[in-house]
Amino acid sequence: MRFALSLAAALALAPAALAQDAFPRRVLFVHIADYVYLDPLTHAAPGGPDRVRDSAARLAAGLRVPTLAGNDQLFVLSDTAAPDAPLPTKDVLTKALGAFCDTTREQDRVVIYFGAHAVEKGGKAFVAPIDGELDAPASLVPVADVYARLKVLKAAQVVVIWDVCRHNADRVRGRRGTGPMTPELLKALTAVPEGVQVLVSCSPGERAAEYSAPRPATLFAGSAYLDALRLAAADDRAANPKARPGDAIPIESLHAAAAKAVAGVAKATGTPQTPVLRGTAPKRAAGFDPKEKPARRFEFSGPVAGASVARAKEIFAELALPPLLDGDAEDPLARLPFAEEALRDHASDVSIDDVLKNAEQYPLRVATLRALQTVRDVWPLGGKEQRGVSTLTAPVTDRAKKATAEAQVPVAKALARLELELTNLETVSSKRDNETKRWRAHYDFALAEVRLRAVVLNEYNRALGHVRTETLPDLDGGTGWRLVPSVKVEGRKDIRDLFAAADAGFARLAADHKGTPWEVLAKRSRAGLPGTRWEAIAPPRSDGK
Repeated sequence: MRFALSLAAALALAPAALAQDAFPRRVLFVHIADYVYLDPLTHAAPGGPDRVRDSAARLAAGLRVPTLAGNDQLFVLSDTAAPDAPLPTKDVLTKALGAFCDTTREQDRVVIYFGAHAVEKGGKAFVAPIDGELDAPASLVPVADVYARLKVLKAAQVVVIWDVCRHNADRVRGRRGTGPMTPELLKALTAVPEGVQVLVSCSPGERAAEYSAPRPATLFAGSAYLDALRLAAADDRAANPKARPGDAIPIESLHAAAAKAVAGVAKATGTPQTPVLRGTAPKRAAGFDPKEKPARRFEFSGPVAGASVARAKEIFAELALPPLLDGDAEDPLARLPFAEEALRDHASDVSIDDVLKNAEQYPLRVATLRALQTVRDVWPLGGKEQRGVSTLTAPVTDRAKKATAEAQVPVAKALARLELELTNLETVSSKRDNETKRWRAHYDFALAEVRLRAVVLNEYNRALGHVRTETLPDLDGGTGWRLVPSVKVEGRKDIRDLFAAADAGFARLAADHKGTPWEVLAKRSRAGLPGTRWEAIAPPRSDGK
């Protein structure tokens, strides 16, 4: 991959005070990183700053999209924006697309980018908002609805970019994802109206690569395809300084350059990725009219703040637990919208401090609080005690077996404490029906969560046992093994039964408390991968890359 021209172009576009021509162009940039129920998408290097806004701004600059005061035509809808910004829920995303289209002029060349999960069901494609559930189509945004809106949009050029089916090979996946691109999904994504051009990040059977720590340093952490597009746009702008406002965005050449760059990444990683271009440009595009006022800017429409926001935050704070896996984001939860009426009958009657001071009066509440605190105290992930073993170099040595045995000690202690809390919760179960709706929900969540955590630790302990017995998967030329989450619980029958009880508990909790934080927490826990298995680390490429 050649980066010399890209670097020069990027440096040329870097100053914030860059003078921009009044090109009739605008971009709606949608990126969803920290999904509630699905695998997250990479948007930053580990511990580094969010790169979504930077990537959007660089892409817009390369495309000659005005972003100056009085004519800012870049609209970024992202869950990693300001803490008070609307989250890209289904309602917000749909309204954003509508407002973008409603404010677009006939002479505008528009680009709509989706960095998100997409799925196909029954021949129809859907894009997942931040709280979308793959098995609940009603929670998703139909791609056909997007195209129906664009079919009637009067614009000089319309380009849609689907940066989907993304995968970061260096990141452990803790929740369910969408898998590779399928022929059916690609067909649905590219079934565009006449006059609309569409770019898709990969072809059937492929995944779109993500970077955690990209090289060279001119690249941003996140999507390799987005990086390739923004660098191609920067190169095009640098190579064509005399472009005119009435010119179309050169999608064909940008696609060719981005595909070539992604092919270089694919060759280096051994993971094929072939971007796709479909659709057609409008037959008669409106010309450039410098006298027309710039397209009107709009603000994203989010839920109205109210008492429900404070109540939801209070509930999430009381039930906050370390994530099942390091890196799982919890921040979006407290920003999700909840209807006031859904929370009204879950109001708190007594403070947590008063509950703890009057333990004899509130035995179920105290048992619930102690169980949750025990999870916070003992959970290896996200706390002081990280997993002692997560990777293993071949061959298995006596030293590795000893380290594994030592790692099992804190796991056994944590399990003993969780089992004690589980017994305590079951002991006070007869008092559940006499409790308030809020505390019945708290109790049900704690009971299911302690069961789930016990299952996950048992699965981890079982996987460590395979090291000591040297019953590991075949290496197939690899250098060792790494632990990864798994959908299947492979332990003893009592552990499988415990998981079934936890899953059933979460399902009841979600059904009994629809539209509340308990439903979100229950579905989030069900979306996690409870099992643990070893997989061989891929062998290094023969070319040394």
